[in-house]
Amino acid sequence: MEKLKAINWPSLVAGKHSWIEDHFKVHSVLEDKKTVCRFFSLDFSGTQQEMLSLTESLAESIEHYVFDKKQLASFHKEGKVPFQKAMRFFGKTNPDMDGKYGELLLYLLTEKFLHTPLVSHKLSLITNTNDQVKGGDGIFFGDYKDELAILIGESKIHQGAAGAMEDALESLDRFYDNYSSGQLGHEMFIARSNISENFSSLDDAENLYKAFTPGTEQYKGCVKAHPVLLVFESSKISTIEEKAKNKDEAEKMFSEWLTSRSKEIQNLLDDKLNKYPELRKIYIDVFIVPLTNVSKFKNALYREIHGVDYVSNEK
Repeated sequence: MEKLKAINWPSLVAGKHSWIEDHFKVHSVLEDKKTVCRFFSLDFSGTQQEMLSLTESLAESIEHYVFDKKQLASFHKEGKVPFQKAMRFFGKTNPDMDGKYGELLLYLLTEKFLHTPLVSHKLSLITNTNDQVKGGDGIFFGDYKDELAILIGESKIHQGAAGAMEDALESLDRFYDNYSSGQLGHEMFIARSNISENFSSLDDAENLYKAFTPGTEQYKGCVKAHPVLLVFESSKISTIEEKAKNKDEAEKMFSEWLTSRSKEIQNLLDDKLNKYPELRKIYIDVFIVPLTNVSKFKNALYREIHGVDYVSNEK
């Protein structure tokens, strides 16, 4: 365990993601026992929450999500473009039905605000570029609340806050409520099979491998935490955009609304945890992002990644 504790985990964050501060405003952070709710808003441009600059920055980050540093260096040495390779993971599937866009945003927010690096990159997890490995939406490792932690992500983009939260908690509960499903063991197998090569020594990688192996000293010494992304729609944002005279007024109106809404959402999380008592035993860290239109967000990100609008093949 001492060797794992000695690793500087924040230094292993592949991209520093400083651009996030240009697009998101951090509002209140509410903590209660083992849960944290972090509230964010998309920055206003004038009186509107425009998504263009955000989706451009998100798209530029996909190569760090799909590949580790060694893979990226290999591509550059061979004169290949990592972005084009990374696009294969984001297949040309209907963005309204595709969960990978939420996974990407969750990865960025987790590395930026929890300072825990992604330790299992995505390319080797897929055999079909239009398919996704079922399970968590990102595996991270590092110091969380001064404890070594295995972090398994979950992202939900939904039309309503309650629906997004219910879906996320139901998914997390499968890790702990029904061990016969083997989902937690499957997730640990994925982690062991795809450990990032961003580590400075084989010894570090070996200890991390043991941390993802149930029964070992390293595994037992880690707490489990779940970074959760909830993106949902709110008509209140459109009302603010209509009423505000300028950016400052829009930001003020949004902040006042979210301050009053944040406690409601925290109480909603606590209430829903009554349905999933096993989840009260582990850490849950929730990133909450209300938007005007979640479909427009996902379709805009699809366009930035693929260079074209999504067109359905269905007749």
